[in-house]
Amino acid sequence: MIRLHFKADFESCTAPFVVKLRLPSSVQSKVLGKSEALASPRPTQAGVYDCQSWKRNFVLHATPGESIDGDVLLCIPDRSVIQRLFRRASNSNTLLLTERCDQLCVMCSQPPKNTDDAWRFPLYEQALMLTDSNTVVGVSGGEPTLYKDALFGMIHRLSTYRPDLSYHILTNGQHFVVDDRPILNRLHGCTSIVWGIPLYSHQEETHDEIVGKKGAFRRVLDNLFLLASTNARIELRTVITALNLFDLPGLASFIAKNIPFIVDWALMGMEPIGYARANWKRLFFDHSVFPQPIINALEISALHDIPCHLYNIPRCTIPEGYRRYCVDSISDWKKKYLTVCDGCSERTLCCGFFEWYNVTTAWSQIEPIKKGDLTQ
Repeated sequence: MIRLHFKADFESCTAPFVVKLRLPSSVQSKVLGKSEALASPRPTQAGVYDCQSWKRNFVLHATPGESIDGDVLLCIPDRSVIQRLFRRASNSNTLLLTERCDQLCVMCSQPPKNTDDAWRFPLYEQALMLTDSNTVVGVSGGEPTLYKDALFGMIHRLSTYRPDLSYHILTNGQHFVVDDRPILNRLHGCTSIVWGIPLYSHQEETHDEIVGKKGAFRRVLDNLFLLASTNARIELRTVITALNLFDLPGLASFIAKNIPFIVDWALMGMEPIGYARANWKRLFFDHSVFPQPIINALEISALHDIPCHLYNIPRCTIPEGYRRYCVDSISDWKKKYLTVCDGCSERTLCCGFFEWYNVTTAWSQIEPIKKGDLTQ
């Protein structure tokens, strides 16, 4: 598992700051920008770097052998910790904007905390200014739109200085209002944004039960139309649980009839951590044994030209004719493969497993796919 937090030693207890690391081997000149730090490895201490910037020096204790060149860090001296915000070597970079949330989803992998995260926004904005060109920025929580004005303002300002950045923002879709239309129109006119919004069932009661909030279903539907009126690109996200598995075909038909303007529908396997782990016996359904509701949903979506993909679902758990829907979706920092995967001909195409996947959260039909195997 790739670490996103490091221990660090700071010369003084200053306010939090953001830097972009550069290794001596990658720097053409010793003159660095004001927001860059030259990270010199200690020859006798693997993973330890002496970092020098224009006004702050610190020692970084990183993972030996792991690339840090070009990484953007949030340094918090009073905690002696560094948070890795953007990794140059990563296939996905996501800002955890806040851990606050106004829903209590039964399978939430990031249980909410009552934190005040307003202080982070100026630092996140600085970090985004330092990211590599054409970065796709994931924005997650908690619920990012609890800080809606700060989020909108940050993206709008960055659209002037970093028009190359694009965003994939995960939100529960509860906090948009009609008065947001002008700013949303401006944002969608100058910045590439995909809004990832959950819809767990076409049955109001089921959706509200899953998110732990009465009235959430009607609110999210209203806001899907509001967003669409501002030319938003919307990705619907449905986490598959035992509570909604048999609703999937009906949900597919509901989407085709009522919200066909979405750009993608992501059917997602649960991440076995947080509330999902605590509620696993209630929520887990082994689709590797009975995938028919998922297959029916895919077929209905295809019939109505609704783009649809399977996230967090290993290819071997889906029949061969439907594996084309599977996406290599699990972020590299929390992905692993099992020993049985070593002999799989489709491993390089597969999302693999979450780092915290184990025999107690297992699908029963995990086995390597052999080239030309049509029996799955």
